[in-house]
Amino acid sequence: MGLMNRLSYLSSCAFIPNFHTSLFPYSLPLNMKKLVLILLVLCLFGCGGSLTEEQRKKLKEGRELQSIVKITEAEIMEAAFAKGRVLVDELSSPSLADQVAKSRGVKIHWLEPGAKNALEIEQQLIDAYINSVMEGVPLRDNVQDMGADSILYTKPVVVTNPDSSIIVKGTWNIWISKKQLILGMGK
Repeated sequence: MGLMNRLSYLSSCAFIPNFHTSLFPYSLPLNMKKLVLILLVLCLFGCGGSLTEEQRKKLKEGRELQSIVKITEAEIMEAAFAKGRVLVDELSSPSLADQVAKSRGVKIHWLEPGAKNALEIEQQLIDAYINSVMEGVPLRDNVQDMGADSILYTKPVVVTNPDSSIIVKGTWNIWISKKQLILGMGK
């Protein structure tokens, strides 16, 4: 079939404007065009859109992670106290710190008074605990907001001597990612 015959055939398909140039760049008989169009429609509808239960669950979880939720600073601090207390309960000795830190995605640092490896904020906190003991103020755990990305939970460990004097043995310093803490809140 020559070029002129093809053009005349295509012009006879005028009942569908630009049908031959938009979908089919090559000249095909009308029956073939209909067949290809029907197959295309069947393929689109045949691909379903049905998801398995597991895929639906993953999509729902993804939407929940992406949703915007207002969380107050007080709620974040309460969550940090709760998580810090749970982690300290798991720590029976400084040798377990690395294992617990890895499993929970936090950084744990045991600090004794006078240690040279302390960060400035950790040293300030242990000094404050020592001063509180000297002044007779009860010791409590503490949470410090360390900027946009982390929170420092500190728990003092004290020893009561036979003469009823109290000394600070050291502090557990747990660095918690703010992002992971908020995601774990499950709001």
